Amino acid sequence: MFSGILQGGSKALGGARFSLVNLTPTAFLIIVIAALVKSGAYTSPHPSLVSTFEKFGKNPGLAAAAAFGIFLLAVLLRPFQATIVQLLEGYWRRWPPLDLANEVATERHRRLRNTADITLRVEPPEEPVSLEFSEVADYARKLRAHRRKGRRANGIYHRYPFPIDRHDFFDDRLMPTILGNALKDGEDNAGHRYGLEMPIVYPRIYPLLSPKLDKAISAQLDILDTTSAFCVVFGFIALLGLPLVIRLDWWSLIPLGAVLMSALAYRGAVTTARDHGRLLATALDLHRFDMLMAMHFELPPTPQDELAFNTKLSTFLESHSDVTRLGSNVRYKHPTGLPDTKDDPPAVDKGQDGSGGDDSSESD
Repeated sequence: MFSGILQGGSKALGGARFSLVNLTPTAFLIIVIAALVKSGAYTSPHPSLVSTFEKFGKNPGLAAAAAFGIFLLAVLLRPFQATIVQLLEGYWRRWPPLDLANEVATERHRRLRNTADITLRVEPPEEPVSLEFSEVADYARKLRAHRRKGRRANGIYHRYPFPIDRHDFFDDRLMPTILGNALKDGEDNAGHRYGLEMPIVYPRIYPLLSPKLDKAISAQLDILDTTSAFCVVFGFIALLGLPLVIRLDWWSLIPLGAVLMSALAYRGAVTTARDHGRLLATALDLHRFDMLMAMHFELPPTPQDELAFNTKLSTFLESHSDVTRLGSNVRYKHPTGLPDTKDDPPAVDKGQDGSGGDDSSESD
């Protein structure tokens, strides 16, 4: 009965995606909370999970009520899924209490990126002037250290979205979280090389994606939403489990385990975000011209023309101006329709034998 209620409800509200993104994290959270409370972890000196599950197994009505409660909570939390992802991305300015945390966290990431950028510009050590063993060995050690620092700095620098001007250390493209920077970096890499702003043009490209690419992007978004939801769920469980620390037994490990699982879920979300950025780049690589054709624009003949036109197109789509902002040199290319028949020669009335017109012998 428990599984039947959940399966039937999830099928009606979106099938596998609703089960993965909304129902599974909610069910896990409710089950853990119920298990902690019913087992006596907060009150009893000898809590037991076995008796808790036996109560649900012997009482079908209680199991059905729990299933309905899980399903109802999953439906109510469904509109907040995007909010959860945005919270982990670092869109904190929408909540005034987090505005200060936004500035501090963003400044930390700015310093990490700028330090990595400066490290990449450090010149390698000078070669030894002689071939003495001590000088050559010292040079080899310094060169290995320089390369090791360079690889580490390169990995750190490429975690963040590139500034429009590399010498502008105070650009506003950074986000306060690793997940937000990974998603922003993916959007920038996908669109800026073509002069396109990804958040603006992607809704125009999405209907033109190939089925395989659309399926892959949707699957990654589902994984991103699920790992983000589990990150928040495990964080909430860790907060609820803080009173168990004073027990000083195996139950005291629940908050620590929840924190570790929350960090693991967050790391999975970051990895998925970076893979998602590569798929977004693939979408623009393969379908940006399809978007231009669907909008009846002429295809640019050279990369320079494409970059100039795409920059104007992104500015126009982002603004509220009329289409003349694109410029007078922009030309449309409309699809060819049916031929116009008004200029066609008149039809010839063919005879039954297909020769056309009257027989010449009869006219004579």
